[in-house]
Amino acid sequence: MQWHKQIKILMLLAAGWLAAFAGCTLAPPVNKILKAEEALVAAGFQLKTADTQAKIERIRRIPQKRVVRAMVGNREVYLWADAEGCRCYYTGTRHDYTQLLENQREERTDQRIYWYEAQHDDPLWFAPGWDD
Repeated sequence: MQWHKQIKILMLLAAGWLAAFAGCTLAPPVNKILKAEEALVAAGFQLKTADTQAKIERIRRIPQKRVVRAMVGNREVYLWADAEGCRCYYTGTRHDYTQLLENQREERTDQRIYWYEAQHDDPLWFAPGWDD
């Protein structure tokens, strides 16, 4: 009689997993560019628009969609450019870049904690009767 309960639990969990995975596939894709731009702003980078053809040509020479270090005169700056998408670029200081890296580390740590807690909230780990 005990194994009937275990099979019912497994069937319910399997149905739940199928529903969860089906929901994952229906979710809209994450816009990586938008996420990167939000991270840059959160770290203190300033948005600049390339509103002339000369500015667009200048930012096309910068590696696209990644942070690069450059020297402007005797000043160190960090740049992120998107010449084709938003026709814009972000500028920041060393402090802003350091903050961006720190924010990314915190986000990864938070994600690991979330997955750890979600795993231990999983009923499969603590199903009654399995450790009998």
